[in-house]
Amino acid sequence: MFDWNDMRYFLELQRSGRLLTAAKRLNTTHSTVARHIEHIEQHLGTALFVQHAQGYQLTPAGQALLKHAEAMENVALLAQEEITQAITPLGKIRLGVTEGIGIMFLTSRLRGLFERYPGLEVELVAVPRFVSILNREAEISVHLDRPHADLLITRKLTDYRLALYASRDYLDKAPALNHRDDLANHFWIGYVDDLLFSEELLFINHFCRNPTVTFRSTSVIAQQQAARAGLGIAVLPNYMASQDPELVRVLPEESVQRSYWISTRRELHKSVRLRVVWDFLLELCREEQGVLLAD
Repeated sequence: MFDWNDMRYFLELQRSGRLLTAAKRLNTTHSTVARHIEHIEQHLGTALFVQHAQGYQLTPAGQALLKHAEAMENVALLAQEEITQAITPLGKIRLGVTEGIGIMFLTSRLRGLFERYPGLEVELVAVPRFVSILNREAEISVHLDRPHADLLITRKLTDYRLALYASRDYLDKAPALNHRDDLANHFWIGYVDDLLFSEELLFINHFCRNPTVTFRSTSVIAQQQAARAGLGIAVLPNYMASQDPELVRVLPEESVQRSYWISTRRELHKSVRLRVVWDFLLELCREEQGVLLAD
């Protein structure tokens, strides 16, 4: 019978798709990961992965093993959670967020969470992409699109509004901007189209059919800085830009509304440390609707 410890290596390779990435996440070597995979395959008498140019992919036997490996992992996590909470209440929770709401909204508002729960430790993973709950990159994740995986519990976190912003210096030198039709005569700041992680980020075409985009970035914070530097007009969340003294709102009657969704794995939803963060975020966004939906 194979060693159940081998399942950690199996799951990590399935999630990362590459031996080097799996090894880095497990703090070991790629040869060690390969050895554990070979150990399982020898005992089962079948291959679990096929190597392609884009990485390792599961065979039908690997797919069959996956659900059992995940069930084992879930039992281990729940046991760890129960013991940890009995010894040291609360503890560490990792929150994955897109960088706009993570850096420009949540970080400055988390003090109340720590005052309420002094035994809590939060790791905020704020990046210009989605942080995967299913791949264990975080325990709570905030998305622009609503996840539909059966393994997840998901709720709407909040709606938020975006509008058009530019620097005063840019507007003083640019063509007149009095009506929506005038937007076609201006320079725009936007996302890198082929690196978009969500179609919810396709904001510009909502305002201008054929925009002249002169600066692109995967980072909404970089876009804000570009607007401050006078490179053009940017579509920014009002919670980021409305109080920025270097930016002017353009055509105040124009805006677009989007949503954030919060999710976690079903087996973690009863966790005390997770629920205090989960409930705090929902409560915070309810209280800050005036900022998030500022018109």
